[in-house]
Amino acid sequence: MKGLVSFIVGVLFAIGLGYSGMTKPDVVKGFLDIFGNWDPSLIGVMIGAILVHGVSYQIIKKRSSPLLD
Repeated sequence: MKGLVSFIVGVLFAIGLGYSGMTKPDVVKGFLDIFGNWDPSLIGVMIGAILVHGVSYQIIKKRSSPLLD
């Protein structure tokens, strides 16, 4: 069961990276080039990931036992 959940989470993560365009090297290079043609789109992806993680962490922290034990 844990393997299946890990696989599904990995596929979901890959879809999210593909949808946001983070699989394109030019997008990442554009974000890192702060003195040239800077592309701030990666900040939105990072903020979204931090928000999802923050909410998930608060929910998980309240649990008394692991969901998949």
